Amino acid sequence: MKLLPDKAYLIKENGEICQIKPGNGTDFVLEEVQWYVAGFIEVVRLNNQQIMIVDEEGKFNKGHNVFATAIADLNNAIRGNDYIAGDAVICPSAMFR
Repeated sequence: MKLLPDKAYLIKENGEICQIKPGNGTDFVLEEVQWYVAGFIEVVRLNNQQIMIVDEEGKFNKGHNVFATAIADLNNAIRGNDYIAGDAVICPSAMFR
């Protein structure tokens, strides 16, 4: 699946990737992204146009998300042995306010 920069995606811990849309059609609200990542959120800036939203405490109780980690690593958003745990949302920066 090709990830388009103007779309939003849920990258599940198990490797499944699916396109998602905000409930209001334009931008996500806090409760939506908290539901997708199943926890309190942390925003990881991938580049000037895109962000990754992850569970702030995911490393305590969730598994390694290989695909989300690879995307974050390719964008130099994480360093060294860091990794993304649990489900992650990728979307344009303007899609989350």
